[in-house]
Amino acid sequence: MFGYVKTYTPELKVADHEYYRAAYCGLCRSMGKCTGQCSRFTLSYDFTFLALIRLALAGEQVSFDKKRCIAHPLRKRRMMKQNPQLEYCAYAAALLSYHKLCDDIDDERGVKKFTALLARPFVSPMRRKAIKKGGLGALDSLISEKLKELSSFEASGEASVDTPADIFGEILAAIAEHGFEADRAKIAKNIGYHLGRWVYITDALDDLAEDILKRRYNPFALMYGRDIDERERGLIADALKNELCDTEKAFDLIEFGENKSLENIISNVFYLGMPRTVESVLAKDKCEKNKKEA
Repeated sequence: MFGYVKTYTPELKVADHEYYRAAYCGLCRSMGKCTGQCSRFTLSYDFTFLALIRLALAGEQVSFDKKRCIAHPLRKRRMMKQNPQLEYCAYAAALLSYHKLCDDIDDERGVKKFTALLARPFVSPMRRKAIKKGGLGALDSLISEKLKELSSFEASGEASVDTPADIFGEILAAIAEHGFEADRAKIAKNIGYHLGRWVYITDALDDLAEDILKRRYNPFALMYGRDIDERERGLIADALKNELCDTEKAFDLIEFGENKSLENIISNVFYLGMPRTVESVLAKDKCEKNKKEA
């Protein structure tokens, strides 16, 4: 995905940071086992967070082990052992990576399109394993359909943030709620939907300057042009805060039991990590504007 949904490490307790890192490494290892070693290059903080949300909703007990890996061959690292939620997130990440790659092939030009074409033979087997071994054929079809809908809307050139954000929110909602029932499904769907909207809006803002330069679709470029003033930045920041507030309402319904580390990590992401990501992206946009003026 995009790497925006992450912790604010300075405010994490040591034990909670170790738990988070173990989940991150555990997901990486699960991706290697479930969808092939190449899939580990698509590992993201976003899917680590999704795995933690699903673990909290499922109420599953997890266990840990210490192992070496290719990235850290000299010293064993604490890793979360493979479990159903890590396996599912490995398969779901493979599907999203494949369809995002196909979207880049259709929409991009130059080096980015050429790179995507070179990568597709390595990513295609990941998708096949997710469908066959993970049983995610229906989810694969939904992601494909929704990304085509998103691509079609962007091709229309309409200056709207809500519509494309809604479509991406529906994709993450479907991924988050898959396999859950009743209240758990509702909570997961709500979190996934608003998280997806937040990610799309944040990514559009982060890519604004590059999208204008390369003449790619960007709702903010169509709405505000090259320069976003302080008032408009405030409106965007408020919209992102609203998405977080709606996500937090669903988060408050999760019963964590005695797993305090899991609760602390997810709280850290919602209340500290994601707001700081927004601050960073807004500061980056302001800095680029100041450079142009100078």
